[in-house]
Amino acid sequence: MKTSFCMMGFGYTRQIAERCISLAGELGYDGIEFWKQYLDYANLEWTRHAAEAQGLQIVQVCPYFDFTTSSDSYGETLREADRFIEYARKLGAPFIRTYTGKTPGSDATDEMWDRCVEGLRVVCDKGGQHGLTFLLETHQVIHGGPCLTDTSTHTLRLMELVDRPNLRVALQTPLVGESPYESAERLGSVTEQVQAHNWTGATESTWGTLQYLDSGDLDFAEYTRMLCRQGFDGWISIDHPNHHPWEQTATHEIAYLRRLIAELE
Repeated sequence: MKTSFCMMGFGYTRQIAERCISLAGELGYDGIEFWKQYLDYANLEWTRHAAEAQGLQIVQVCPYFDFTTSSDSYGETLREADRFIEYARKLGAPFIRTYTGKTPGSDATDEMWDRCVEGLRVVCDKGGQHGLTFLLETHQVIHGGPCLTDTSTHTLRLMELVDRPNLRVALQTPLVGESPYESAERLGSVTEQVQAHNWTGATESTWGTLQYLDSGDLDFAEYTRMLCRQGFDGWISIDHPNHHPWEQTATHEIAYLRRLIAELE
């Protein structure tokens, strides 16, 4: 397993990116991730060289796709996918994080499912020509709305329908109607990246209060063990790190993950 740090939620300027890349390298992370809000305005050549200088793999780029809402959002998503394929190529990133849209699986019409399946096939085929893999983020109503991937059942259904080898999962929990442990058991074999979170007081509509990985309601060590038993051996990403000052989160979490990975390996 490898560790990555996501520059999400605490600023998108080059100055902050430079500090984030430098600190992630100093702390011993294996990789770093960038989101749309930074990439759409970034100097990609500088970003790649800065990460390489710190020994960091740029793991993934993170757009906001929406295949399901309308034919207009579908068309815009295909255009955005072309742009992010180019970002990933220039940065040397192997993965593109992928949303399906703003509709939960249980509410989606057949037309929405069909449009999403078609769109994912298109982008997977285009990205596959460059060795890129798309990671379906499992996502429910928390912070911004649900996706078709709001349960393990819906996620597995979508993957089966799309039927592309370069479509995998970025696992974010909790999902609707299931514990994180159930999600790990059902999705571990198709998961390439874990978006690592812990919390207190979560419900089906909120995370409650985000915490460090070793101090929330979730037994993160057991959760990771369950993933590993299903074959997971990918990236663990520190995502949404600004529940504490982000530098403090980066420092605390890498120390914990080093201990955990050493125990599991």
